[in-house]
Amino acid sequence: MASGATITVTGGTDMQYVLPGDTIEPADFNNARSNLDDILSAPTSVSDLHGLNQGGISVGQAVAGTTIEALSSSGAFGELQNEMQSMNAFYGATTNVYIQADVIAGDIIESDTWNGLMSDVKQRWDSPVKDISYGSKSYPVSDTWIVDVDGAWTGTLTSTVTFTWSSSAELNAFFNGGGAVGVEGAIVDYTGSDSQTLSWKNKLDTLGDVVLAKQSTSAGAGTNAGLGQIDMTTSYQSLNTYAGNITYANDFANVSAQVNNTTSPTSVTVQMTLKDGDDVTSFQGYVSSVDEPVLGNTRIRGVLISPQVGVSGYTFSSPSVTQTNIVET
Repeated sequence: MASGATITVTGGTDMQYVLPGDTIEPADFNNARSNLDDILSAPTSVSDLHGLNQGGISVGQAVAGTTIEALSSSGAFGELQNEMQSMNAFYGATTNVYIQADVIAGDIIESDTWNGLMSDVKQRWDSPVKDISYGSKSYPVSDTWIVDVDGAWTGTLTSTVTFTWSSSAELNAFFNGGGAVGVEGAIVDYTGSDSQTLSWKNKLDTLGDVVLAKQSTSAGAGTNAGLGQIDMTTSYQSLNTYAGNITYANDFANVSAQVNNTTSPTSVTVQMTLKDGDDVTSFQGYVSSVDEPVLGNTRIRGVLISPQVGVSGYTFSSPSVTQTNIVET
C-alpha cells in the first residue's frame, strides 16, 4: 500500500504518494481513477466545475487482490496514464515528465512514475475550468437596425440572443470546457462625419465582444460586474456597462444575461441594450441638452466560443442560437 504523504483533493478523493519499495494496491489506483472519472463525467450541478460530460473514464476499477498492470480490462496503469495525457492535451497542460513515456507490459511502475501521475491528477483537479480560446469564435446570429428602412434611432435599441442546449449537463460541461457566449454591437457601413454616430462607432468598436464564461465576463472596455455563468439567475444581471465620454456622457452600452432555470439551466439569454441619451452641448456659456439621432446602421449579433478540444478526442454539444429583432424604444 502507498505509504507516502496524503494528497488532499478537496471535494474529490484523497490520494497517496508512494515511497520506493511500496506496492501499489488496487485502492491506490482506484482513488486516482475516481478523480479522473469525476472530471470526465457529467457535471452534477451548476457549481460543479469538474464535469466535462465525456461519459466518464474508460478504464475500469482495479479489483481487490489483483496486480496493477500496464494493460488490462480494469486497473490498468497504462490506460489511466493515457487518460491523463489526453486530459492534459485538452487543457493545454504539460504532462509530468515521468509519465510522458507510456508504461508498457513488462515495465515496473516506479515511484517517480506513480507520483508523477498523482501530481498531474491533483493539478488538474485544482484547476478544473479551461480558459476560453477565441480561436473557435463564431457569430451564429445577427440583426441590423438599418437607417434607410428603420430610421435613424434615438432612445434605446435592444436585442436578445438565446443559446439553448438539450440538457443542463451539456450546458454546464460546455462552460467548464472553456466555452463562452455573448454579444457584439457595431455601427456598420457608415462613412459620414456625424460626431454622434462616430462616437457610437468608436464606443462599440472599443467594447468589442462581451462574452460570458464559466466564472467571468470579458470585454474590450467598460465596467465588468465580475459575474460568470455560475452566477446567473432567472432575472437579468448586468455583465458589463460602457458609459459615454464627456460630450456623450448619457450614451451607454449595457450587456446583461439570465438563465431559464437556476438549478438546472438549459439556456442562457444575453441581452444588449444601447441607450442614446440627451447630449450636453455648450455654446457661448449656454448649456443645452438635445438627443441627436444615430445615423449609422447598428448591428447586434451573437457570439459563440466553443471549447477547443485539440487532439484530446473530447466532444461538446453546441447550442442552438436564436435572436430577437432589434427593437427601438
